Amino acid sequence: MKKDFDYFVKKIPINIHNNTKSIMTDHIAVFIPEEFVIGKKLHVEEYHFVICFTTPPKATIRSEEHRLKKGSLICMAPGDDILVHPIKRASPVKFMTICVNKEFMQNIYIKAGGKGNLSFRKLDSTYSCQLLEGIEALAYEVINYGKTNQLMIESMENRIALQLLRDSSSEYAIYSSNPQNSSQFIVQKAIKYIETYYSSNITNKDICDAIYISPPYMQKIFLKHTGKTPYQYIMECRHRKAKEMLETSDVPIEKIARQCGYVNSSHFSTAFKQREGISPSAYKKTYK
Repeated sequence: MKKDFDYFVKKIPINIHNNTKSIMTDHIAVFIPEEFVIGKKLHVEEYHFVICFTTPPKATIRSEEHRLKKGSLICMAPGDDILVHPIKRASPVKFMTICVNKEFMQNIYIKAGGKGNLSFRKLDSTYSCQLLEGIEALAYEVINYGKTNQLMIESMENRIALQLLRDSSSEYAIYSSNPQNSSQFIVQKAIKYIETYYSSNITNKDICDAIYISPPYMQKIFLKHTGKTPYQYIMECRHRKAKEMLETSDVPIEKIARQCGYVNSSHFSTAFKQREGISPSAYKKTYK
């Protein structure tokens, strides 16, 4: 049993603990119980997250009563407390608790660009499939390989901690005191996404889904910071990459069109000529 999480394990009634699946590493512990600890206040000493796969019972957290819902990611920091209220009739429950070592989580937060102590803007967020995939990968590694590859485990711990920051919205809370910095940071992430996936049929919605921002807000701040819409930037990026290939390679124009995200060579030629005034083939000849 990992020493960092001994206190938490000891607070779980033995009958519940005996039916709880657990995965533990040096910095993260994942518990999958079959029932909640009812009527017993738990004081949190680490960063504490609960994924609710079914509707959980009513609970008092940070001295406030909450009616949480299915699909919630409950985010608690060291010093918080939680008391789950009794329920009138038993119903199937399915949830997962993730405990992250305080110093480890704080260190990840600082490396990700955070300032001060990590806190959460809101108690109730929504968990992502990426978080579940990270946890599943960690469980597979621990169950099948134990600690034979510590580097692999450390990379998975980092992945889960960073995804928890994203899902809890704390990544954007870093910049909450300065809206200008916040929007600029989001635009930088959008540009990075475009530069990576420009060759695919990406849309503004794809970008927003990847960085957890609404399309109208993205359209507004992207135009403000770049003078272009996300679509215009995508097309500019494709054109820039295509020009580089025309200037420096012998790749056929049809292949350049495909590799730079154009529907076909005809669409590429039309778009290129609108920008440069000459066709791609004529442009290519000037660099021979």
